[in-house]
Amino acid sequence: MHARGFTTGEFVAQPAQREDIAELQAFAESNPEYWLLTHGHPLPSDEAAQNFEWHPPADMGYSEHFWFVVRHGSTREILAEIDVATDLLAAGVYHLGYFMTATRTHGTGFAHRLYEAYERWAVDRGARWLRLGVVEANQRARAFWLRSGYVEVRRQDGHVMGDLSHVLITMAKPVRDETLRDYLEAVPRDRNTQG
Repeated sequence: MHARGFTTGEFVAQPAQREDIAELQAFAESNPEYWLLTHGHPLPSDEAAQNFEWHPPADMGYSEHFWFVVRHGSTREILAEIDVATDLLAAGVYHLGYFMTATRTHGTGFAHRLYEAYERWAVDRGARWLRLGVVEANQRARAFWLRSGYVEVRRQDGHVMGDLSHVLITMAKPVRDETLRDYLEAVPRDRNTQG
């Protein structure tokens, strides 16, 4: 594994480049389920281009921000996209902002293998806790993250994405010898609240 990406015999995850925009847009448009579920409308025609300008909110603080494109190791076909912010809110917190795999890979175990590779990469780079958000409406994703060892730490009503308003569930997973208690000490905003 190298500092700015990770690879296995099956796939390669590397930072997206501007020359990838058209291909990334086509990938997202050909796998519309996530966008329709979370936003309630089709993907905008410039979504991939906008992603290059997006960064975590300034008030959250972070060290690095990665947008990985995941390609098949031999065919180079795009299989997934991952967005990661390091040291988000506190040192050692790796926040998985986006994790989307091609529809055709669902049910094959690919998402699990990709996630395991991401987690190894994060831990190798010094992650102490792993964090993500999932909307309550995305039950399949929530079940996946629970199976991957994440626990719910916070709920927030009224999280707007596109045309829809969601309950946003923040989840966390301690790694190494860390604990959830220590995570909540480091990130007090994630102590369970409603509304």
